[in-house]
Amino acid sequence: MTATPHPLLDPLANLDVQGAQFDWDDNDILRLDDHYRRRHLPLLHEATRPPLAGDDLSPAEYWPPIRSAIIPVDDAALRADADFAAFIDDLRGALGPAIWWPGLRLRADLVHTTLAPDLGPNTELPDEPLTAVNLVVRGPWLGRFNTGRIYLPVQAADAASARQLEAVRAWLTAEHRPLLAGYLQLTDDIHGEDYMALRELVRRYQARIQVPVTPADLWLMDTMDDLVLRSHVEQRMPFSSPSGDRT
Repeated sequence: MTATPHPLLDPLANLDVQGAQFDWDDNDILRLDDHYRRRHLPLLHEATRPPLAGDDLSPAEYWPPIRSAIIPVDDAALRADADFAAFIDDLRGALGPAIWWPGLRLRADLVHTTLAPDLGPNTELPDEPLTAVNLVVRGPWLGRFNTGRIYLPVQAADAASARQLEAVRAWLTAEHRPLLAGYLQLTDDIHGEDYMALRELVRRYQARIQVPVTPADLWLMDTMDDLVLRSHVEQRMPFSSPSGDRT
């Protein structure tokens, strides 16, 4: 019996085994699913957003906020990578307004992957020191759920990094699953030439993009929307320099 690929060390293969990726061959249109339409589409605007508060909710926002442990992803490192920059350029040329491009600016400091979601409101990060983790950000991925969001799978670069992330998840009693960083949002269903172009870009860049990142710290974040546009970092726990062998 073939072992299931490790969710942190090989997220793309793990997601394939789950059948979680959008099926590009069995469809000729990418329809935004109900969850995405309810929880993402209403957020795609550039109006000023106030701080966290429960008395001025806009569509797709919720109260009380949801607390999660997240790993910030350095957007500048992504944009500096030649393959990633080529993907963004090709995507802009192929799909144009079908992508919510203002999100790149509005979320530049908020790009992250969620290590432990839906924590209790009084949860705190573990007090024990964290060793450094090395990650690799992979190319674009769209799923069968929340269809409409373009994700970037994030993998642990080595076994020691995977063990540290697993330890934090165990402390927070969080499920072990692949890491995904939400990056771009579609503005409508995709069909015709746009569908074929997006399918080709996903296939071309998914394996090609491999951007190494070393996060400085782990964040405990409260958010009242799925794009964390109204959010607050409650706690930061640094990833310290590694000691000993990293194999």
